Amino acid sequence: MNKTTTYNDLLKYAYNESGLTDGDRTQRAIDGDPLIQGEYNELIQVISQLDVTVPPVSEKCIDNILQFARQ
Repeated sequence: MNKTTTYNDLLKYAYNESGLTDGDRTQRAIDGDPLIQGEYNELIQVISQLDVTVPPVSEKCIDNILQFARQ
């Protein structure tokens, strides 16, 4: 059976949330199709930019959230 690789598949693969079988299939799709490889590379760039642009959360904010959750 041939399954189409979706953007969701690429996203799961990028975050290492694919199972072994799905991860292997997705890697083969990336290796075998320049369009999928381009989409994957763009996704990796976006993820790396998100990691840089997200401001750190202050300890006070975390404490407030935890205190609220305990109530």
